[in-house]
Amino acid sequence: MFKILSKEFLGERFLVLRIYAPHISSAKAGQFVILQLKEDSERIPVFVLETFQDGFSCIIEVVGRSTLEIKEEGEEFYYVGGPLGKPFPANYYGKVVIYSKNWGVASAISVGRALKDMGNHITLVYFEEVFTDILKKEKFDEIILEKELRAYKDVDLVITVGDNLLSKSVSEMYPSVRHIAVPKVYMLCSVGLCLSCRLKVGDGYSLACTDGPWFDAHSIDWEEVIKKEDTYKEEEKIALEEYLKKLARKRISA
Repeated sequence: MFKILSKEFLGERFLVLRIYAPHISSAKAGQFVILQLKEDSERIPVFVLETFQDGFSCIIEVVGRSTLEIKEEGEEFYYVGGPLGKPFPANYYGKVVIYSKNWGVASAISVGRALKDMGNHITLVYFEEVFTDILKKEKFDEIILEKELRAYKDVDLVITVGDNLLSKSVSEMYPSVRHIAVPKVYMLCSVGLCLSCRLKVGDGYSLACTDGPWFDAHSIDWEEVIKKEDTYKEEEKIALEEYLKKLARKRISA
């Protein structure tokens, strides 16, 4: 078992967890892990925010049954797998703008730190005020809370993580600028066996779990990726409703 060392609430939708998992302490910027709360729980991919000697921290977005279960009952994880995926291609690019939403803020921070250490000028753009305090600790050149999406001038690299529509829109805003993004896809196995995270990249297909999670955004078929977001929408709705009933019964009997 992998103990949750601390649980910090960021509003109603987000949690910052510190988890005991020594094997994840070697994770590099841009990698992710798989979390499984109980033996019969869903496996959830989350980005590593930062590592320490005996584990790592991450940001959980509470969007369905499995993440709500972590929020309400989580004390330790049955399974923590990783580090997974290829690290972000950290290098010197020049002026870098990172757009992040939702769960993607964790990876935006870790990648931003790595790129800043290499001498890049880092502008981190975020859209949820709930992350303001956690971002105040970062030493980026600019940290901007935006209400509407806009482009910046003289950019050498743009990065997007946390939302497919955001990535699609940014790709269209910067047609001639290198753009690296994380597509939001379903991951069931995270090791390339189930093919649930298969997506069209250029003239072929790639797996987000093993070939990614970072891809050339201009090569991704974003329309197809966005369309697949609702694949398990009905099943997720039913699972959440059942868990909410369970919580209600538990509170009544307490």
